[in-house]
Amino acid sequence: METSAKLLFALSLFGVAQALLLTAVLLTVNRGNRMANRFLAGFVAVLAIGVGGSMMASEPLIFLFPHLLKIQDSMQFLAAPLLFLYIRTLLKGSPPDKKDLLHFIPFVLALMFLVPFYFQSGETKFVSISSYSDFWRRWTYIRSTTLLIQVITYLSLIAVMLAAYSRRLKRQPSAADKSVRFQVRFMLAALSAIWILGALKYAITIALPVYDTQTADLLVPASLSLFVYAMAYIGLRRPEALTGAEDPPPPSRRYEKSTLTIERSETYLQKLLDLMANDKPYLNGELTLQKLAKTLAISPHHLSQMINEQLSQNFFDFINHYRIDEAKRMLADPARKHYSILAVSEEVGFNSKSAFNTAFKKHANMTPSEFRKSIAANGSGSASTE
Repeated sequence: METSAKLLFALSLFGVAQALLLTAVLLTVNRGNRMANRFLAGFVAVLAIGVGGSMMASEPLIFLFPHLLKIQDSMQFLAAPLLFLYIRTLLKGSPPDKKDLLHFIPFVLALMFLVPFYFQSGETKFVSISSYSDFWRRWTYIRSTTLLIQVITYLSLIAVMLAAYSRRLKRQPSAADKSVRFQVRFMLAALSAIWILGALKYAITIALPVYDTQTADLLVPASLSLFVYAMAYIGLRRPEALTGAEDPPPPSRRYEKSTLTIERSETYLQKLLDLMANDKPYLNGELTLQKLAKTLAISPHHLSQMINEQLSQNFFDFINHYRIDEAKRMLADPARKHYSILAVSEEVGFNSKSAFNTAFKKHANMTPSEFRKSIAANGSGSASTE
């Protein structure tokens, strides 16, 4: 074996050990989102099998365990769906349902195709593989092409989920939310880079079959090993990034019979956020849930459910948050320093000074007067209005 191949083999070997250790930790840890932990454990275990299978295929080790030949070929189709379900659970908190079984159809089809081979004797398997017949050549091309398409499809879906999640975090994200976003961004970027490496290796193999060396075969497994090391490091530094928040409580019976789907809820949320940013309906002191729902052309029940589930707020807290942010900007504006607190409260949609003071203190941890004094003490442009 070439020196470079030996180094990649050693890196991959330690990667398998790290992946198995991380899998055990994720299955036994009691904190965080336990459903997300299980999906991530499955994903990491599949990586361990894939990397280990590639290593054994390039080494005489396979002669000791002939029945493990091609074991990774079917298991690899589990990686992308498990990653997708992990990130969806991490970002949305939505539990899996029966429809999610459809994600595993490629794995089932590959397994059914390979089952006859799996049940052959070790000697028969070696004879079949060593000849590298047209049968196995076609299978390799079909498997690799399908796997590349599957992975890039799921990475694209994850990118869409991450974009929607980032839009929801524009308004005062918590430290845990930021850590989770960092984790997903890292995984998306790293796996996209590994996908590009695998696609290039596949293209070169097709164009120049004689170029298929041990070193080239171990590039992707070694890259996946580095990815596992990085995940373990992130888990040590930022546990909340890897495991997420606690499992969400079961859905309220209030919405048990609701027809609002997750996809429609996210669409409604984007329409709502755009409306709040562009038209500022919260400045209307007569704004109600029913009026806002009519403007958005959705039912009040669905609007209330969407705000509760997507933003973990009720309607009044949601509206008041925008009003207080607007009030902060007005109180910090030198051109409005002559405005009284009552005038500011009326401008941003409150119908009484007492309600304004209560809401302001709840969202800003100080009264409007204290906020204005802090602005004056620090200079009109230096204090944050967020």
